[in-house]
Amino acid sequence: MEKFALVSVYDKTGLEPFVRSLIEAGYQILSTGGTYTFLQSLGIEVISIVDYTNSPEILDGRVKTLHPKVHGGILARRDLAQDLEELNLVGGGLIDFVVVNLYPFIEKVREVELKRDPKHPSLIEYIDIGGPTMLRAAAKNSASVAAVSDPADYPRIMAELSQGGSVAAETRAMLAGKVFLTMASYDGAVARYFSLGERLLAEDGSRKLCAPVETFVLKREQELRYGENPHQSAAIYREYSRVSQNDFWQQLQGKEISYNNLLDLHAALDLFLEINTAFPTQEFAVIIKHLNPCGVAVRATNLEAFREARHCDSISAFGGIVAVSGLIDGPLAETILEGFVEIVVGESYSAEALEKFTKKKNIRVIQCDLVRLRAEYSVTRPLVRNAFADFLVQSSDSSINPVKSGKMVTERRPNASELDDLELAWRVCKHVKSNAIVIVKDRKAVGIGAGQMSRVDSARIAIERARNHAHDISGAAAASDAFLPFPDSLELLAEASIGSLVQPGGSIKDEEVIGVANRLGVAMVLTGDRHFRH
Repeated sequence: MEKFALVSVYDKTGLEPFVRSLIEAGYQILSTGGTYTFLQSLGIEVISIVDYTNSPEILDGRVKTLHPKVHGGILARRDLAQDLEELNLVGGGLIDFVVVNLYPFIEKVREVELKRDPKHPSLIEYIDIGGPTMLRAAAKNSASVAAVSDPADYPRIMAELSQGGSVAAETRAMLAGKVFLTMASYDGAVARYFSLGERLLAEDGSRKLCAPVETFVLKREQELRYGENPHQSAAIYREYSRVSQNDFWQQLQGKEISYNNLLDLHAALDLFLEINTAFPTQEFAVIIKHLNPCGVAVRATNLEAFREARHCDSISAFGGIVAVSGLIDGPLAETILEGFVEIVVGESYSAEALEKFTKKKNIRVIQCDLVRLRAEYSVTRPLVRNAFADFLVQSSDSSINPVKSGKMVTERRPNASELDDLELAWRVCKHVKSNAIVIVKDRKAVGIGAGQMSRVDSARIAIERARNHAHDISGAAAASDAFLPFPDSLELLAEASIGSLVQPGGSIKDEEVIGVANRLGVAMVLTGDRHFRH
């Protein structure tokens, strides 16, 4: 019985040498439409599906491979005589390779989202029918058929064909797994699209979140040694799509990164971008410990910024995650190494800095592509948590109202220096576990109160931490992540000589709180947006 390879691809990357290798291995090539024309133009002998099935394409090409000779050749069980007899009756041959990649529906979804056109055209014609059908059939029969959906797999298959004239069973199994992974992602994107009534974007051009159907197809990228604690297993999973790979950071040295390290690393990068947005022309440093900032400073040089950030709370900074803007050079690396850190994150490193870090081989040194990180940060993404059998989904807290655009509600208005400090305090506070109070002076965090059940306790902790590290907080700025339900936190901060405060406002006691601020001489700004972080 003749042997065939069916080739019908949208992405023609690497196709010519791959098809020639199939021909050398003794396969006749079946093809359709644009792929058929492409292979013919290369002088490759190819049989049209129309000629093979003796059945014309219909419906403007929507139906062309849905035929017993095609699917019989793919699905026939090679060890079952009845299957082979029935295939012979319809005049079909065995199709041992199905080389298909899909119409770019997911790519078109991304394109629409990038263009931000809420009146985008329908994507119906980018939904593939024949391709998924053939791939599913080939993957189901992977005991005999290679279902090739990704050009990245061509070299492996070509190598196996050149060595033994066939593809190993484990390779066919891997290819089948990739087909079903791809189809789960593809079908999920289509299901989401239809659940939104084919309107992917809101009226302002932003991506719609919390659609009637949300799908997440996750592929394991890396197993981790353990989870939050040694008795918990853990791994890194990434949303599967060949369109987008989030490789905006890479580890240059150090121990294997852990689950807790990754949580803190993402928190550091999140705050890093937040500060960079507010102070784009300045250098800055942030230090994260257990998902909370414990040091932040903005300065003229990154060396000075790091020193001031560590000075915020040098005890909590022990074993923390450090992220510093700009080039990390030798003197800065040496200064970082004066204390113990788990991870150092930088945009770039000098050769001298990398040499110095090798002396502490366990420190994880991460290089981050700030341009790509900004692109990731600019896209509103769903945040997912699970609660028993339920999944809680929300959009990321990527927007923040600048202090300067807030309402100046007190008789005394903050001066330019106070506005800078309030801005930094407000940005940092957004990244602190609720309830949160942050105190800043001279563009440097000096007291952070995080994660308390009472806002008064958070204020008290922020003040105590500042005093414990000998920071002068007279005239400093403070931020609260949510409104003040009573004036008690304000009174406590004013008693410690805090000069200005930023908070969302919105309490039924706002007027009372404003009155107390006027009486105590504290300048206060209301931004209108809350930033709880649970």
